[in-house]
Amino acid sequence: MSRRVVQVVPNLPPPPEGVGSFAMTLAEALRARHGIESRFLAAVKIPNAEPAALRGALEEAAGGDGAQATVLLHYANYGYEPRGCPSWLVDGLTEWKGRSRGRLVTVFHEVHAMGLPWRSSFWLSPLQRRLAASLARLSDGLATSMGYYRRILLQWVPGKEIALMPVFSTVGEPAESTPLAARARRMVVFGGPGTRAQAYRELRPAIESSCRMLGIEEVCDVGPGDGPGASDLPVRVRRLGPLPAAEVSELLAGSLAGFIAYPAPFLPKSTIFAAYSAHRVLPVCAWPRPRRQVEPPPPFWTPRQGGEVHWDQLQDLTDRAHAWYGGHSLARHAVSYRDMLFP
Repeated sequence: MSRRVVQVVPNLPPPPEGVGSFAMTLAEALRARHGIESRFLAAVKIPNAEPAALRGALEEAAGGDGAQATVLLHYANYGYEPRGCPSWLVDGLTEWKGRSRGRLVTVFHEVHAMGLPWRSSFWLSPLQRRLAASLARLSDGLATSMGYYRRILLQWVPGKEIALMPVFSTVGEPAESTPLAARARRMVVFGGPGTRAQAYRELRPAIESSCRMLGIEEVCDVGPGDGPGASDLPVRVRRLGPLPAAEVSELLAGSLAGFIAYPAPFLPKSTIFAAYSAHRVLPVCAWPRPRRQVEPPPPFWTPRQGGEVHWDQLQDLTDRAHAWYGGHSLARHAVSYRDMLFP
């Protein structure tokens, strides 16, 4: 008997989109490794974003048998509602669960915002927490990418099993790799327009220091948009735009370093960092240290003023990042989700 899961996402590629790309890559692994077929339900296609519309869309995606459906919800609250408070989504799933014998597994890519008092996210956070807590209690299975998120969820559902799995690479996992010292002196800046623009705008000194210390001769800008500010770097810049996953993988496999503009404690939830780690690219992160440490970050390199580069140390760091990644590879995710979806 074939097994089928309805994956609910905010949106699907193209263009490249973090949660949607994650869901599609997971779907292929579930199909290829475990014979589990996925159907997708993108929230942007649900009319009026209302609970009743969600129930109908779930039944349609499940092939008319919504009462028996197995649903995998990818929860990133701002993806479903501009203020991060998707009440319609939680209400609709609650109604569906109350009328069916279906199974709901939720992966929390986000939990709630943690803004400063002068930001709207600070005032919306209580409602966001209530919605996330309701969803956690409603779910039959739970997963998240960070220990910090897991601790929050356990406050709402104490004793409930929550799978902890940092995200995987959505652009491949090469079985073999070239040592750093033998790679092209190339650094990749990969991601969405906002992430890359932030890197060039706010972390330019770190990019320039990295280029100088590592002997970088070329920066490749990869992703949608034109990478504003990249052309002002003191090395050759190639704007490659959005590329197919196979081409990104080939580029990374031959590159020395990858730069990411992301808070270090939250790197486990970044598919960009996962891609660097999976390809044994030196992961470069220079985000300012937070006032309080959420949790120890995975291995990465930061350029230090006046510091020296020792290739054996850089290779060791890259190998440790790759080993860290191996604990939650795509194959491991597929097994874990298989067991949660069809226990």
